[in-house]
Amino acid sequence: MRSFVLAAALVCASLTATSALADEDKPASSSGSLDPSLRGPGSLSDASPQRRHPMISLFVGFPAGYFGYGGVPFSVGGRYLQPILHDGFVPTINDSFSVEIGADLYVLGASRFGAAIGIPIELMWALHFSQKFAGYLKLGAALELRFLGDWCWGGFCSAIGAGIVAQLGIMYRLTDTITLRVELGYPGLKLGLGFPL
Repeated sequence: MRSFVLAAALVCASLTATSALADEDKPASSSGSLDPSLRGPGSLSDASPQRRHPMISLFVGFPAGYFGYGGVPFSVGGRYLQPILHDGFVPTINDSFSVEIGADLYVLGASRFGAAIGIPIELMWALHFSQKFAGYLKLGAALELRFLGDWCWGGFCSAIGAGIVAQLGIMYRLTDTITLRVELGYPGLKLGLGFPL
């Protein structure tokens, strides 16, 4: 009986050790349960090598920079995000650096109706707090092609202009194929869905 208990204990210890080693061998980006303390795989403190995926995103927005034209301006747009540094700039945290390009159609409101197409190039530095949640800072510039209206500032009118992009954003992965995105800053508020490739 004693040898049976000893053998059972050895088998249990062996299975536990094998399971622990298998968990350690899993890549940080694998799907699984999330650690609520944000210290598990894919969390901000996970400094292991990461692999980021390109993403296509669709947005609707409210460009606050154009509220002076009467009514409520809005925009629709799309972006293509390409990771550049999968492990970011800071070796001790889970960050990344990407470039995002795309286009926005801005439609202005009632009193001075007009429209513009913005073509932005944006640099994004993201902090990945968990496997599902990330926050980011975007800085960039946009070329604007203006039409259908009177686009004048301080007595100067032009059909072509440039603008800055400076936004804070969050990404929350709803499923493996859909990510919720929210951005706030200049030129305004944007809500979107991202689709990792």
